[in-house]
Amino acid sequence: MPAKFFSIFFACIALVMVVGALIINIGFDKPMVEYWILLLLPCFGVPILTSVMITKDENL
Repeated sequence: MPAKFFSIFFACIALVMVVGALIINIGFDKPMVEYWILLLLPCFGVPILTSVMITKDENL
């Protein structure tokens, strides 16, 4: 159970970081620190919610 949760969690973090980096670098002329700070919210929120929804525990 923890291995599945953490593997999904880290895969989601990597995916959100890659997509965010692409959007920041392609969408804006000058990548600024503020964009990377704003990326922290979805970087942790999306993987946590996705991992909890995908990983099911019958004991709960």
